[in-house]
Amino acid sequence: MLGRVSLVAAAVVLGATVTVVIVNRSPSAAPVTNTAPVASEVTLESSLWKTKKVKATAQMENTPLELGTRFRASKDGEVAGVRFYKPAGESGTHRGSLWDSRGKLLAKVTFTGESKSGWQQALFDEPVRTVAGRTYTVSYHTENGGYVSKPGAFKRPVKAGPLTAEAGVFGVTDEAGFPSRVHPRRVSYFVDLVFRHRERRWHHPRPSGRPTVVPTTDPTVEPTPTSTDPGGEVTPSVTPTGGVTPTPSESGTASETPTASPTPSSASPTPTRTRTPSTTPSATRSSTPRPSPTPSRTPSQTPTSKPSETTTPPPTGGFPGAGDTGVPAGTTLKESKSITVTKDGTVIDGMEVHGEINVDADDVTIKNTRLAASPGQWGIIQRKGRSGLVVQDTEVFGNGRDQTQFGIINQGGDLTVRRVDIHTISNGILTEQGLIEDSYLHDPKYFSGDHTDMIMCTSGPPSGTKLVIRGNTVINNLDQTGAIALFQDFGVVRNVTVEGNFLAGGGYTLYGGAGSKGTSSNIKVIGNVFSKDVWAKGGYHGPVAYWDKGASGNEWKNNVWEDGKPVPEGG
Repeated sequence: MLGRVSLVAAAVVLGATVTVVIVNRSPSAAPVTNTAPVASEVTLESSLWKTKKVKATAQMENTPLELGTRFRASKDGEVAGVRFYKPAGESGTHRGSLWDSRGKLLAKVTFTGESKSGWQQALFDEPVRTVAGRTYTVSYHTENGGYVSKPGAFKRPVKAGPLTAEAGVFGVTDEAGFPSRVHPRRVSYFVDLVFRHRERRWHHPRPSGRPTVVPTTDPTVEPTPTSTDPGGEVTPSVTPTGGVTPTPSESGTASETPTASPTPSSASPTPTRTRTPSTTPSATRSSTPRPSPTPSRTPSQTPTSKPSETTTPPPTGGFPGAGDTGVPAGTTLKESKSITVTKDGTVIDGMEVHGEINVDADDVTIKNTRLAASPGQWGIIQRKGRSGLVVQDTEVFGNGRDQTQFGIINQGGDLTVRRVDIHTISNGILTEQGLIEDSYLHDPKYFSGDHTDMIMCTSGPPSGTKLVIRGNTVINNLDQTGAIALFQDFGVVRNVTVEGNFLAGGGYTLYGGAGSKGTSSNIKVIGNVFSKDVWAKGGYHGPVAYWDKGASGNEWKNNVWEDGKPVPEGG
C-alpha cells in the first residue's frame, strides 16, 4: 500500500462550473471601424474530455481509492482545478489533488455541491503554475470506491488542445495519496483537469454599429424535475407543465460495456456491483429531412483530411467565445429526456436535455439550457406554421461519434438565436428568416456525404421578413462547405444582412446567395472579419463564392482580414 498523505484542511471551492474561454475585452467599450490591427492576450481554458458524455462502465469496489490521470501540457500554464466523472450511486466526500512527477502534493480541494452523477468540478484556492513538457498527475479520492472506467482508452495518448494524457493511474489508500499504478489494460478512470494558458493574438477591432443586447425577462414555465432510475437513466417522473412533454419515442440504449471490468488493485475486493451508464437515447422522427443542397456549389465535397479533433480557438477583439455563450457558469440544470412543446408562450429554463426539443407552439423561449442531441436530424426544431422561437444562453452539441445533422432547424417563421454555443454537429443553424447574434458556432463533425455549414439559408425569407446574422463567431474547421452559406436550393435569396461577424474556414467561408434560380438582391455583407486561422485563403478555396456583384441592393462594405487588409468584393 502506498504511504498516506494527510489532508490538513479543506480548501474553499467554487461549485461545479462549465468550461470557458476567458477573453480580455471590455463589453462596454465603443467598437471601432477600419482601425489598425492590435495585439491582445487571451486566456484559453482546456480540459481533456470537456463536455463529452462518458461511455464507460460504472464500478463499486467498496474500498477507498485514489484515481487519476497522468498528463503533460505543451505550453506553460496553470491548473485551476480537478474534474471527475461520478457514477450514479457513488456517495461520500471526494477530494481532488494535483501532484508533480515525484509525488509531491501541489494543491488539494474538497468537492462540494455535487450532482448525483456526471461530471463534477472543483477549483483550487489558487491555480498552480505548470511548466510545458513536465509530467503531472491529477486525481481524486473516493471513500467508497465508486468510479467509471474504460479499458484500452490509453492505448494511445489522449490529446485535447495543449494537453496530452498519458495514462490512467490508481492507488489503494484510506486517505488522499499519490496514485502511481497503471492497470495493464490501459484503463481511463475519467479524471480531468481545468488547464489555462495565455496566447497573444493579432486582431482587427470589431466593426461599429452593433446594437447593445439586453436580455428579456420572461415568466418561467419549467418542466417538472426529473428522477433517476436504478440503472442511471434519467426519466421524467411527471408530465411537465406549460405544454412541455417528453417525446414518447425516446428510449434508453445500453452503453459500451467492456468484456472485463478493470480492477485498480489485484488485492482489492471483487466488485459487488457493476452498472453501465446509459448513453444518449436515440429517436425516430417523422418530419421531412433536410433536402440535399445543390451539388455544384461545393468545389470539394469530401475533406482531404480527417477533421481535426482540436477545438479551433475563438478570436479576440470583442467576438463571442465559449466564455460568453452557452449556459452561464453556476447555472443549476435539471435533467430531462426529449421535450415536445405544445403550449404557446412556454419557457424552458435551466434544463439539461438528452435528446431533442420539438417546438410545436408559438412564442416559445429556450434559455439557460444544455442540449446533448441524440443521433439523428436535429437538436432543436421549430415546426412548420409556428413562429417566435427564442433560443438564448444555450449550448447544443452532438456526441461526435454519431451524426446530428442540425443544431437548430427552423421550418416555421421568426426565429431569434442569441448567445448560443453550437458545436460537434454536421450543420449549425438552418433558417430562412430571423436574427442570429452574439453566438459561437464551431467545430463541426464530418460524416460521409455531408454538406457542412454552420449557418445556412436555402432560399430567400418570405415577403416582408429578413434574415440578420450579426456579431457571431462562426468557424468551420473543415474544407467544405461554408461558415455562412446563402443557397438557392428552393428559391432566390433576398433580404439577408451579414454584419460584424468573425468568419473562418469551410470550402469557401461565405456563400453569397448567387445561383441558378435568379439574381439575389438586398444581400448586405458589412464589416465582417475574415480569418486565416483555419485555411490560408480563409476558406480552403477562398473567402467568398457565389456573390452577385452589382445586383440590386447588394452591398459589400468594410470586410477585412484580421490584419486589417480589405477582402475584395466577391473574394
